[in-house]
Amino acid sequence: MALKDLSPRQMVQITAAWLDPERERPRLVSLKRCAPLIDDIEAAHDGILKSHRRQKKANDELAAIQQKQVAVDQVHDRKARGAHAVLTGFADLADDPEDAAIYLEIRDQLFADGLKFISASYSDEAGEVKLARDRLTPESKAALRALPTPGGNLLKAVQAWFAAGDELGKLDAQRVHLEAQDRPGEANSPGGQLRARNRWIKVVRSVLQMLELEGPDAETTGRLLAPLQRETAKAERRRSNGKDTDAEGGAPPGEPSIDEDALGAGVD
Repeated sequence: MALKDLSPRQMVQITAAWLDPERERPRLVSLKRCAPLIDDIEAAHDGILKSHRRQKKANDELAAIQQKQVAVDQVHDRKARGAHAVLTGFADLADDPEDAAIYLEIRDQLFADGLKFISASYSDEAGEVKLARDRLTPESKAALRALPTPGGNLLKAVQAWFAAGDELGKLDAQRVHLEAQDRPGEANSPGGQLRARNRWIKVVRSVLQMLELEGPDAETTGRLLAPLQRETAKAERRRSNGKDTDAEGGAPPGEPSIDEDALGAGVD
């Protein structure tokens, strides 16, 4: 039986049947070698459910972060482009060459490499804001404050750009932290899907070994193995049809998600 080919949905189907008092649990409890494994089966079953519950929550949180990043980045890029254009425009409009030079100097303080950074990553945009803020002198801030814009003055617009860049940095740090929390195979992965799968497989193999040693009657053996045989046969057909599971052994595209309430029914 290729247990590694089973999807999480199939895994919980199997152990739900073994743990259900109305189905196969009494048969497992009646076998002296299998009865001590009940706690392990429950833990493995819950591990699969919890790892996917965590993953769904993480995916929802990640989607929310990415949505915020898009909105904040629009503000960041708009304010940066506007500040660059206004300073260039004031320099062109200034009749006094010294005034024109001041505006261009401020523009170059803020945009040392032009506007190339607005097409960079969110973390790079956040880093550029830190550099630009550090380059801006008190005299330049005073000059920016004196330049009017539809929303107040140019310093206010530049500060809005800075604030958007800072927010992009925070959101990107949250994204990186969230993605690192459940990375398969990592030693610090708290309840990662791969680890939950491996534990489930080990427990099921232990049950099979104890059944072989116990040697129960044909009816008991058939009832206990039926859920496993049914789901592994499905997995084998899926693999033969070229619909492999994903990298973590999850359900292939289009497979129903885990119904935790239904599958957990009857589990102590």
